[in-house]
Amino acid sequence: MKLISIFTALKYPYTEVLIFYIKRQFGLIKKIHIWFMRYRLHILVWVIYFIYECVVIGIIYNQYAKPMVYVTHYAIILFIFYNHEGRWFPWALRNKRTAFWKVPMVIFLEICLYILFSYNVDYALIKCGYLPSGTLVFDYQYVVKNSYRCLYFIGFSSWYYIIITYNKEKRKTEELERLRLNDIISRQKAEQELSKAQNAFLKAQINPHFLFNTLDFIYHHIVSVSPVAADAVVTLAEMMRFAIDADKMGEYIKLGDEIDQVKNLRYLNHLRKNEELPFNFSCEPSLEECYIIPLVLLTLAENIFKHGDLTKGQAASLEVYSNDGMMVIASANVSSRTRKNSNGTGLANIRKRLEYAYGDAVNITHFQDDGGYFRVVIRIPLPLLHENAHALPSSANTDKVLPHEHVDPS
Repeated sequence: MKLISIFTALKYPYTEVLIFYIKRQFGLIKKIHIWFMRYRLHILVWVIYFIYECVVIGIIYNQYAKPMVYVTHYAIILFIFYNHEGRWFPWALRNKRTAFWKVPMVIFLEICLYILFSYNVDYALIKCGYLPSGTLVFDYQYVVKNSYRCLYFIGFSSWYYIIITYNKEKRKTEELERLRLNDIISRQKAEQELSKAQNAFLKAQINPHFLFNTLDFIYHHIVSVSPVAADAVVTLAEMMRFAIDADKMGEYIKLGDEIDQVKNLRYLNHLRKNEELPFNFSCEPSLEECYIIPLVLLTLAENIFKHGDLTKGQAASLEVYSNDGMMVIASANVSSRTRKNSNGTGLANIRKRLEYAYGDAVNITHFQDDGGYFRVVIRIPLPLLHENAHALPSSANTDKVLPHEHVDPS
């Protein structure tokens, strides 16, 4: 019947109250467990001490009090001990200039408090019948005995506080030392990285200089033998200087400067293939004076020559024109992006750089149509490009080789 009544009770709302009460009890048990695990060493030491003292006193004086007498007096001892260690003694030592009078004052007040508590507890125990009447006399002997006992535990409490404080300071010192060593290690790593960066910068300064000097040497030795090859060397040097100095051109460059490099790229690929490649490039003249971040057109053109299939007769194209207040950059080529060397990093880089420069105002789409053409369309609001008209053109920031008339290879 009891089992049935329990299942019946589960149907009623007060079951939720019962569940809440059980959960609360489990929470309380968990808190007690955490507290016990934290102070288990304290509890063990005090239990051993209390048992030892009770046994010693019983053996020496052949007197054993009732348990309530021990509980109440040891409760006073614990109160004095932990309040001295955790509150009063640290307060007295907080200011070194006043500690010399605060420490004795605190100890005196603790002794007075201990005697007051002990006397009132003994009086209450006599009234309750736990101690025989006539045993409580507040005289000089009572004061001295309780003062000594209080000082005894105050000494232990002070010693405990000193050990705890020493350990805290030791851990703090070790932590500061660890942080200092980590800081030294981090500083050393930063210095090593700086050294590497400086070396890389020096190499970046030396290598292009060596490269352009070498190209200049090749140009002067082949110009009389093969004007076409010499012109290719000059064109390559111009393109490489433009690409290397892209980070020195400022945030924006004139679109016309990059158009020159697209034409150079088309010319070099024409020489390399030894045939006119089906690549149509056009730009609306009014847009050549606009300012845009560098290496957008050049990257798109390079992707066409690198990943586009220009051998089937289908013409690739790169167009720049205006439409509805937007500058549109559109590229199209027969796609061969199934090749392993095509990972889309160039297009991803363009997207990141444009979004960083123009934010959400820029629109970039790419897709492959039904005819097998891979198309990229970039739209940038013209007002944003006109806002950058104060930027210096690339020729003002670099020692760029000016565009030249290419030699006809035919």
